Amino acid sequence: MFCAISGEAPQEPVVSRKSGFLYEKRLILKYLADNGGKEPGTGEDLAEDDLIPIKLSSKIVKPRPPTVNSVPTLLALLQNEWDSVVLETYQLKQQHNQLRQELSNALYENDAAKRVIARLKRERDQARDSLAAVSAAMATTAPQAIQEKPTGGEGTMDVDEAAPASETSSLTPAITSVLDSTAAELSQIRRKRKPGPEVATQDQIRGLHSVRNVDGLHGASNPGVLSVDLLRSRNDWALTGGKDGTLLVTSFAGSRERQVAHAKGHSGKKVTSVAWLQPSGIGAAAAAAAESDSQSYAFVSASADNTTKIWRFTAAAGDGEGEEPSVEIGRAAHVVKGHTADVTAVSVHPSGKYFVSASLDLTWAFADAEVGAQVARFHEKDVTKGYSSISFHPDGVLLGSGSADSVVRIWDVKNGSCVTSFAGSHAGKVTSVAFSENGYYLATAADGHGLVRLWDLRKLSNFHTIDLEKEHGAQAVSRLAWDLSGQYLGVATHKDIRIFLNKQWTELAQFSPHAADITDFKFGLNAHHVVSSGLDRKIAIFGV
Repeated sequence: MFCAISGEAPQEPVVSRKSGFLYEKRLILKYLADNGGKEPGTGEDLAEDDLIPIKLSSKIVKPRPPTVNSVPTLLALLQNEWDSVVLETYQLKQQHNQLRQELSNALYENDAAKRVIARLKRERDQARDSLAAVSAAMATTAPQAIQEKPTGGEGTMDVDEAAPASETSSLTPAITSVLDSTAAELSQIRRKRKPGPEVATQDQIRGLHSVRNVDGLHGASNPGVLSVDLLRSRNDWALTGGKDGTLLVTSFAGSRERQVAHAKGHSGKKVTSVAWLQPSGIGAAAAAAAESDSQSYAFVSASADNTTKIWRFTAAAGDGEGEEPSVEIGRAAHVVKGHTADVTAVSVHPSGKYFVSASLDLTWAFADAEVGAQVARFHEKDVTKGYSSISFHPDGVLLGSGSADSVVRIWDVKNGSCVTSFAGSHAGKVTSVAFSENGYYLATAADGHGLVRLWDLRKLSNFHTIDLEKEHGAQAVSRLAWDLSGQYLGVATHKDIRIFLNKQWTELAQFSPHAADITDFKFGLNAHHVVSSGLDRKIAIFGV
């Protein structure tokens, strides 16, 4: 027989009347005194009268009490210490078992709470869809009518009469109000604004030269940077998306570059497009407004995993010379679902509150960046191949899209109707559509030939074509971009980038920043630098 506390044969055994456990008498009395008269193991009240002594047939007689400063005294002290250790170990085991039970209950409650939250989100989304359907049924639409349709000659457009688009939902009155107010504000500012002296001159554009290369971005096993965007409030932070499914924010301020933030969020599928969630189209005023909140940042990414994701992070606004560690963005703030095929492009509304996404599933979607959900998704019956590019008009009420069927379309964002289309003007997939800051011109390009078409939206006509095949031998155009002043148009082929002067369309600069195909590029503030990305895992910065 062994003591239930020490696990050793007791010298003076006693048995509990209540539980029947065997104890060493001195150990159980000490335990009862330390724990308020509670029996170990059961927790029931136990008094000394409840302990029944057991008579042993061969009881060992303890020796006489040892004298002070003797070996037996030392052994007795060690015995007392051992008893204390045994009691403490027993209590720790009890506490350990209790904590394991509490942790198990907490995990179960957490899992149950997540299931409830998921169910509530589904019910919320269903309620939103029902409300949107009711609003769409009650609303009366008055689509914009196109007055004339140009005919004959190269570059003419097929103009569709306004007709209801096939759509899954519609924009709410609150969102429509924001679109209208933003368009009115930006249109008024644009009429009064002229390019200031801070914008790079033609001579400065001609003198563009390599300032820095940031190498080794994203993974080497699946190399390539597919998209890049610049944060206007800082002008030296580049957001990039890679073929390996990762996202990086890199600062190239100061004497050397540093990684500001990074994220892995698309399950290894390639990131096809990235964009900062920031107000745009107001030039320096927009940059100054964004500067007031210089610690919190947000951006959106699109991927071949059929989703767009909204990311938010906080980082110190350093000058690039410090040793601040890169911020790891663990999870996306929102995962926006709805597309059923690769999402190929995103574009942020000038208010910075909304964005649109284009997909190979023959639809484009309007999403609320603050809520993190699709508000409406639109499908046009004449679209036969998936979308490859998309871009907001500077006023935010029109939208340009390009698709793999070589057609460029202009959309009314508020009702999702296609107001006009440019067919027969390109060969191959439309790789880029870009509106000039003045809102009058649209530049388009495709990967089937080296032509850049310039369209006048007031006359709905192709008023100029830049022929890179004839003049420069280029067979495809990968990206187009205007600077914020609207004075310069950038054209990227797979091998080089060329800058053209607006209206005159003369080439001012040409440079080849990458050893592999160029995938994207953006103008910096006031066209003082150009940042490009490529399949060689780097971004290149050219400055005046």
